[in-house]
Amino acid sequence: MCGRYSNHYRWADVHAFSTGLELSTPAQDPEPAYNFAPTQIGWVLTANDEGGGSAHAMRWGIIPAWARDTRIAWNTINARIETVASKPAFRAAWRARRCLVPASGYYEWPGEGRAKQPFYIHPARAPILMFAGLWERFTPADAEPVETYSIITMDAAGPLADLHDRMPLMLPAELHQAWLYGSTDEAMNIAHAAPLPEVRWHAVGKAVGNVRNQGPTLIEPIADPAR
Repeated sequence: MCGRYSNHYRWADVHAFSTGLELSTPAQDPEPAYNFAPTQIGWVLTANDEGGGSAHAMRWGIIPAWARDTRIAWNTINARIETVASKPAFRAAWRARRCLVPASGYYEWPGEGRAKQPFYIHPARAPILMFAGLWERFTPADAEPVETYSIITMDAAGPLADLHDRMPLMLPAELHQAWLYGSTDEAMNIAHAAPLPEVRWHAVGKAVGNVRNQGPTLIEPIADPAR
């Protein structure tokens, strides 16, 4: 799964990574967030009228158009690739509103109970990771529309399976445009054939478990107590 991630990239990093996809991004770089949590406002890239991608600020945790309120978002931060085409919360977005979610890295907590140890997973050489996602627009009865997103997950592959049985679907640059603009069949083929990016990980302090904690010290390595 992906329940917490970090954003401390610049837009120049996103442009450098997503080569081949013409991007429209704000002039000002995103505010760094080293402990980004569900329901917070993050950046995603959506399809635009020019065949490229445009950056939009959205709330993490998809809220389908038919929802009665926003509480469903706590259960929809991730969309499993195995059921994304059939689950009511995701199937409309899967057909028409796929997106990309740039991230500097993400966290997992292997272990049980108090023995859980957070690890930070990050790209080995690339400036960012690019998660595959979905987005929706929800209009409350008495408020302005809210745009929300979910990160797609899949069975963990390779050494990442030692940290968790799930991982975010991470896409290389050559698949970004096809993910945004392709058919549902093409998107599913991409999900099952996307190569695992070169990533590294290390143990970090347990302060990341509190969403109020922020700052670059959260991603600094510590000695792995399991070793």
